[in-house]
Amino acid sequence: MSITQFNATYSQEEDRVLFRFNTAQSQEYRLWLTRSVVRDVLSLSAHASVAVLSQEHPPEQAKAIAEFKQQVNVQEAKFTQFVAAHDFPLGADPLLVQRAQIKIESKITALELLLPKGQLLTLRLTEEMIGQLRLLLHTIEQRAHWGLAPIQETPAAPVEQKLATDLPAADKKNKVLH
Repeated sequence: MSITQFNATYSQEEDRVLFRFNTAQSQEYRLWLTRSVVRDVLSLSAHASVAVLSQEHPPEQAKAIAEFKQQVNVQEAKFTQFVAAHDFPLGADPLLVQRAQIKIESKITALELLLPKGQLLTLRLTEEMIGQLRLLLHTIEQRAHWGLAPIQETPAAPVEQKLATDLPAADKKNKVLH
C-alpha cells in the first residue's frame, strides 16, 4: 500500500479526529482517532524519528537532526485539497482505533493501529511521512483545543505526502486539514 495523502478532520460531536488516507491504488481508509490515540501517535512518532536517525548518527546528533527536519516540515508544509477515493477496503464508515504502536523496520517506521475485532492495520511510513503525519495531527489537536502536552522535540516521526486545507471559516464544527 503506497500512501499518497493524509487528511484529518476534528468532529466536535464525537470529540474525535476522523483520520483518512488514500493510496496510489485509489483506496481510502477511514479511522476515528481518540484524544489518547492522537497523543500516543504524536509521542511515538517523535521518538521513532530519533530512533531511525540513531541507526546512522550518535543519539544527540540524531535528536538534533530530527528536530531540524521537523522544523523544516513545519516551514514547508503545503496544505492541499484532499482527493477522496471510491474504494474503501475497511468500509465507508470509519473504524475506531483502539491503540497505536510503532515499530522501527530499518529506515521505515511501521505504525500499527489496533482496530475492532483484533484487526491490525500497519502503515509503513518513511521519515518524511512520519514528520508530515506528526505535523497534521499536532495541528488538528491544537484546533480541537485538547491541550495535549507539547511534543518533546527529542524525536520526530515519518508520515507522508500532501496535508490539506482548512474549510471555510463558516464551518466551526468540523475543522479539516489534508
